[in-house]
Amino acid sequence: MTAPIRYGVVGVSGYGSTHADCVEAVEDVELVGGAATSEASVRTFEAEYDATGYTDYAELFAAEDLDAVSVCTPSGTHAEVATDAIRAGISPLVEKPLDVYIDRVDHLIDVADDHDVRVGGVFQRRFTPERWTARQWVEDGRFGDLILADTAVKYHRDQSYYQGWHGTREMDGGVLLQQASHFVDLLQWLTGGVERVDATTDTVAHEMECEDVAVVTVEFANGGYGTVEATTAVKSASRERVELDGTRGSYSSGTFALDGEVVDPDLQSPPHGTGLEGQIRDFVAAVREDRPPLVDGREARDAVEVVLACYASASLDRPVRVDEIRDVAAHT
Repeated sequence: MTAPIRYGVVGVSGYGSTHADCVEAVEDVELVGGAATSEASVRTFEAEYDATGYTDYAELFAAEDLDAVSVCTPSGTHAEVATDAIRAGISPLVEKPLDVYIDRVDHLIDVADDHDVRVGGVFQRRFTPERWTARQWVEDGRFGDLILADTAVKYHRDQSYYQGWHGTREMDGGVLLQQASHFVDLLQWLTGGVERVDATTDTVAHEMECEDVAVVTVEFANGGYGTVEATTAVKSASRERVELDGTRGSYSSGTFALDGEVVDPDLQSPPHGTGLEGQIRDFVAAVREDRPPLVDGREARDAVEVVLACYASASLDRPVRVDEIRDVAAHT
């Protein structure tokens, strides 16, 4: 009988508890420990799960003989925590974004390569039957040549959300890097990659270092075009959409059409299930089978790179090629 994967969570408050719930739902995995800087969060974690809590993640790594860990700490600490996990022989599944600066992300990936340890990046919005099928249709050419691909992310966040690390450049970024990075990832994943961006950003409704509204025009590697709209400044119901339009068909948030007619597609489910639980199942299987997860470190890097190209574009007031960010990273 194969021994269970020993799993931990760093950053057990907030979304870390969602990771813990998903880990507990996966077969042949044992949630053995968690860490947070808050003593109260640690005690709450211990009360809710049959696992040991620590106020220092280094103690968790040293004491629990982990195989895998979810990193759910503030964004600007992701690479540091994940790198420490790798050096301890633990495979990290890192919440989005992998980090807030590309040199930190690249260092994380390099360390993982050096230690032959698997790294995953959390982009659970890929893990739905509709988006999994849309990706397959793009690969099969069923939409024809992609002409347009668009996303819009319209959320509201109170000022209190930005009283801590959220919205700071060193630890977070603005709406593009925090809320919209899921959908930037979907655009680049569904289309095959982003080549150039032209971004305008502003801060209109909050006191914060970074943007709460962004509008981006995008050129894709396949020759198509698109847009990204993102904000946390509106007070409407939260809305999000992803659309693809090609010469033969289209996809719009669950609706598929061919030659102008809505069709009922044969939806393909992700191989290990949907949502965050499905992604954690895949990551656990990747650790057990010593293979790359479906969203490995390099895949998760792409969305960070595109968003940082948007930041550069807004700062320079001109279009920016994504490979310019790569060139800068290669010399830092």
